[in-house]
Amino acid sequence: MAAPTAADFPSEVERLPRFAPSDLEAIVALRPDLVLATTAGSDPRAIARLRELGIRVFTVDVTSFDRLAAACREVGRILGRSAQGERLAAGVEACCARAGAAAAPLPRRGALYVVWWEPLIVAGPGTFHDDLLHRAALANLAPPGAGRYPRVDPELLLDPRLQVIVAADEPDLRSGFARTETAPAGARIAGGDVRVIWLPADPASRPGPRLPAALEALVAARERMERQGTGHGAQGGEGAQ
Repeated sequence: MAAPTAADFPSEVERLPRFAPSDLEAIVALRPDLVLATTAGSDPRAIARLRELGIRVFTVDVTSFDRLAAACREVGRILGRSAQGERLAAGVEACCARAGAAAAPLPRRGALYVVWWEPLIVAGPGTFHDDLLHRAALANLAPPGAGRYPRVDPELLLDPRLQVIVAADEPDLRSGFARTETAPAGARIAGGDVRVIWLPADPASRPGPRLPAALEALVAARERMERQGTGHGAQGGEGAQ
């Protein structure tokens, strides 16, 4: 068993051999019986080459919480650990049910999930980030038909429908936000008409078993935001740690 260099969860992964996903020679040298990959994060040419070499590759495409639960079950079945896969899937579904019940009374507000500030890149329809917003009673204002993670005009931040921005709490994103907030396109953010919710970075950025933690954090932040009042006159960003 081996893991990519960026893997850091669970802690047991630290004891495994590591490889760069782009280093096919290293992967082949490990002589794997099975390679798990994602359609969103893996180079399709690398996957095709591994298959040409006779290596079994299973890919998952987690575009929603439902797809995440299905992937847990399928990976568990393939690994001969169906019970563990079922437990993971059931945990995802239970978390979604709890979060959905908590989010149901919240007013639906226009939102964006910002993946990067400079240039402005947002999560579009058909992504797990889009589903994350939807389940927290947020309407995604990303342009339809522009792809999963389109680069958009910063003027979108001035859309009067926009009330909430969600982003992963990472140093580079914080720095980009600080510059955006002082730019003309950030006027509604600086004025308090748009609130920013910062989610814990790893759960919010990786479509794996920890993703439900990002949903719980987002709904909790939304509940606090509604109690405090959102829209005009609401100041500052909302942390969700």
